[in-house]
Amino acid sequence: MGEKTQWRIFLSLPSTMQLIYLIDTVISDILREMNFDEETQEHVNLAVIEAGTNAIKHGNKEDINKNATLEFLIEDDKLTVVVTDEGPGFEREDVANPLEPENLLKSSGRGLFLMEACMDEVVYEAKGTIVKMVKYKQRPNL
Repeated sequence: MGEKTQWRIFLSLPSTMQLIYLIDTVISDILREMNFDEETQEHVNLAVIEAGTNAIKHGNKEDINKNATLEFLIEDDKLTVVVTDEGPGFEREDVANPLEPENLLKSSGRGLFLMEACMDEVVYEAKGTIVKMVKYKQRPNL
């Protein structure tokens, strides 16, 4: 068995929406480097930008004195992205389901749903101030 490749990349940003493009640039390069197919790249990119946006906008309330941190753990078989904010947190079950009829036309509220739909695993820790998302190269047989 060959040596398992593992890289850890950190990106820490002041909480301003002007810097979202940096998240896009970093995750796009990582996904290309890992040779994910184009559709998977689009899905993961969407989920990571959504998580970063949530950390900056909802978690840190765009307070530039608070940082949103993204950690990319690159392994041969999967990509793990951990997004952390300095906000008060939230309870996942308190976030409305965007597919409920009363929520369909709302302009926001789809972020967590998109993240969960686009990634293989999404786990909320520390009251939602830490979000761990995993995308496997090959979907594991469950």
